[in-house]
Amino acid sequence: MRFVFSPLTLALLAAGAHAQHTTDITPTENKDPAVERIVVTSEHMLEPGQVVTDPKQPRQPLPASDGADYLKTIAGFNLIRKGGVSGDPVFRSMSASRLTIVNDGTMLLGGCNSRMDPPTAYINPHNYDVIRVIKGPQSVLNLPATATVQFERQEQPMQQAGIEGDVSLVIASFARRELSTDLQGGNQQGYVRFTGSYAESDNYRDGKGNVVNSHYQRQGGSAELAWTPTENSVLAITLAQSAGEAAYADRSMDGSEFDRSQWGVRLRQDDITPWLSRLEVNWYQSDIDHVMDNYSLRTFTPSMMLPNPAAMNPTRTTDGGRLQATLTPADGWQLRLGADTNDNVHTNRMSMNQLMMPHQDKPHLSDGEFSQWGVFIESDYQLNPARSWHLGIRRDDWQAIDQRSMLMKTMTVSVMNPTFADVREDILTSGFIRFEQQFADSAMYAGWGRAARFPDYWELLGKARGSQTSPSAFNIAPEITHQWDMGWLGKTDSLQWDVSLFYANYQDYVLLDQQSMMGPETVRNIAAHTYGGEASLSWQIDQAWRVQSALSVSRGMNDTDRRDLAQQAPAELRIDLGYTSGQWQWGGVWRLVRAQRHIAKGQGTIVGLDTTPTAGFGVVSVNASRTVASNWRLSLGIDNLLNKSYQEALSRSASLIPGFVSEDKVNEPGRTLWLKLDYSI
Repeated sequence: MRFVFSPLTLALLAAGAHAQHTTDITPTENKDPAVERIVVTSEHMLEPGQVVTDPKQPRQPLPASDGADYLKTIAGFNLIRKGGVSGDPVFRSMSASRLTIVNDGTMLLGGCNSRMDPPTAYINPHNYDVIRVIKGPQSVLNLPATATVQFERQEQPMQQAGIEGDVSLVIASFARRELSTDLQGGNQQGYVRFTGSYAESDNYRDGKGNVVNSHYQRQGGSAELAWTPTENSVLAITLAQSAGEAAYADRSMDGSEFDRSQWGVRLRQDDITPWLSRLEVNWYQSDIDHVMDNYSLRTFTPSMMLPNPAAMNPTRTTDGGRLQATLTPADGWQLRLGADTNDNVHTNRMSMNQLMMPHQDKPHLSDGEFSQWGVFIESDYQLNPARSWHLGIRRDDWQAIDQRSMLMKTMTVSVMNPTFADVREDILTSGFIRFEQQFADSAMYAGWGRAARFPDYWELLGKARGSQTSPSAFNIAPEITHQWDMGWLGKTDSLQWDVSLFYANYQDYVLLDQQSMMGPETVRNIAAHTYGGEASLSWQIDQAWRVQSALSVSRGMNDTDRRDLAQQAPAELRIDLGYTSGQWQWGGVWRLVRAQRHIAKGQGTIVGLDTTPTAGFGVVSVNASRTVASNWRLSLGIDNLLNKSYQEALSRSASLIPGFVSEDKVNEPGRTLWLKLDYSI
């Protein structure tokens, strides 16, 4: 199933202020409704600046193993590969806390101080209903960022007693097996929804046939109990738990434990008064318990840095909440206002000699606490059926406490922390304004946004990094982004297109500089700017043939140092050719990525540093699908059909691991065969 910008959606753009602030998902009018197409390029924008996708639909490349793996299939996104799973997502060359990741209304942060577990590592895309991408700082309903990604489970009250849901099975090369379930049962008074997943894979081989340290195993599940006394009321309690392990090709340790537990309570009431159309309350808590070591998932080999079996056990506890009201004070005018909060505590314990001093016998010591409290208001105003204004403002109060008494600069060198017990407080203001214009079969928009981002844990405290003036980076300045976004999107009988462009200026951009191979990086603030955009085009040639394409470009400059900005993704073009024959849907995709010569060696962000230029490449993949029966769908494909050996420009440098071939960067998987079977109840 693909999603299109239908005439109904165009009408909703004009009347958006009268409805809830959600996107209408409209399926493509397939000539044969039994045919479900594999998504291989990217969904089009359904409304200005937003991409909405259904994660339950089959996709190429191979169906995703986690949230970041899924996002890389959307134009403008890239993946920083570290192994088989848990890569960092990148959008328009921005990553980490420059992307706000919202997991079913909650803010989930990983525990690893070396980014083994970004927020998307705990997300199985198949168990969500909608993934929504907001391009640019064009909303203030969540923490300010250059883009927002929302993984959403939609409330689905039962109209009659029964059970509904789906089950998905994936089998692929390198002994990959994955089973996902999403089941719901109940009646008009309430429902229970269960989701579960299990996934495992051996090490994959690259295009040269070399084995990459990348095996993993993970499982998780959630349960939601909802009371729906009326069609306008929902009270839901959610419990979730997951566990796993993963090998990494980019470092000297693997993740032998990724344990997560989470609970939440959510209340929604609609149509309260003629002017108060919705009230939402949400509260949640999550606990992350992570262990990384050099002996559980690989053969222990003594080295100068780690002569003994070693382990680290960081944890993070997060408490958060949200209150939001939707008001309709006048015809054509809608307001969304509210407040949110997020507090998290990070701890760590470690052992450099696990045999003699197990880390389990040591206490957890807190190294930092973060507290955020924000208020926001966002407004949609309809000037007339064709024109509308959208604007918002947000204020965030931040507090951070440095609880590190010592800074471990290397495995053998520690220094006193000059910011030990320091408390820093910042008040940050963000906002946006956007104008939208509708035409007969298209729409245009232009907007400006400001995102004031408080430095995250990894920039302030992670890996004992220092600043230019101190052994501690705790006092680096917040990062301020001013960004222009504009675009054009539309649809005719046979064509569908969208173009989105951006230009951003960064004040106090947080940059990492590598000072030595052994010690941590230096964190500093610079001036920078970035620009680029995405374009997608679909052409239904006739009833059988279709062509789709997606282009993404981003470029950045370090204005302070007068050089390229580090960690910039190269230009990328995807071309998809599809053919429908009876019940079968056939397709092929050609992915072309330009060489990346614009690098800043030794500079980067918390997710990676620039090392060497990378060559361009082209990868061909093929797929097929059909509906086997009324509720069964079969999808299959071959990724990297020609077994190309290649590296993504932003992927991490490969580590020297005994028994594995080391490359400049972690190589991508070689030829991969996969099959996906979906069953709907």
